[in-house]
Amino acid sequence: MIGQYANRLPSADPPRSAPAFASAFPPTNTAESSPSRARQTVGAIASRLGDMQAELLRLNALGERLVGMSGLDPEEFDFANPPPQGGPELGPVRDYTIKEIASELSGVAGMIQDRQRKLDVLEDVLVNKDLTARALPSSWPVSTGYVSSNFGFRIHPVKKVRIFHEGVDIACPRGTPILAVADGVVTFSGRRNGYGRVVDIRHPDGLLTRYAHNTANLVKEGQRVRRGQSIASVGATGTATGPHVHFEVHKDGKVVNPMPYLNGRSTLGGAPVRTTDRSPG
Repeated sequence: MIGQYANRLPSADPPRSAPAFASAFPPTNTAESSPSRARQTVGAIASRLGDMQAELLRLNALGERLVGMSGLDPEEFDFANPPPQGGPELGPVRDYTIKEIASELSGVAGMIQDRQRKLDVLEDVLVNKDLTARALPSSWPVSTGYVSSNFGFRIHPVKKVRIFHEGVDIACPRGTPILAVADGVVTFSGRRNGYGRVVDIRHPDGLLTRYAHNTANLVKEGQRVRRGQSIASVGATGTATGPHVHFEVHKDGKVVNPMPYLNGRSTLGGAPVRTTDRSPG
């Protein structure tokens, strides 16, 4: 399947210069059959063969890495062993001429260069895909607790009037680590009216995540954070009736329902996510 994907990749120039295998073989002339000429040709072929073997080792290592990155079956895409082959034991036999060997090796060298270019491009695609995936919200901000208030209109727990709730509340013990749900840059870390201590993180594609009511913030504005990194601890600062994390997602400056970004998971820390009408704030 790597071959199938590679055939769809753009035929861009290779990111690094490849060994010029195909042009390295000296021209063979059947009229020149002196022993010295034959030795010269065999020596050149042996030298190019060594270069090709070294390049194959590099391609095998790159292929094994790509199999691991892409989640493909390592038994199906085995770069450590030669591909299985077979055939009848009987048939016509004829030795190669030096010219035929040079031609065959030149063809193999061309295929090596082509595979090298495609594997390099595929590696770039997989790396960029992984970086993009890590930068999009796709995990929960805490590893334990339960959803105590959903996104949308609700009765405010303190004001006792129907107000739109711009995030979800996840109740959990005070001091529980709050984790960044994606890679990004901290754009705010401090206090805001109603939110108490809050952290805002900017992500690609106009996305921003907010983590509020924290007992302590552990990151500073301008700091780069990674998905799963501890950025604050759960508390009840601001307008809150108990310890929880208030989590918001903003898209292009507007609040959106955070639940679709939480990877569709139905559990936190292995325990069912429960919903209650008792909203901490």
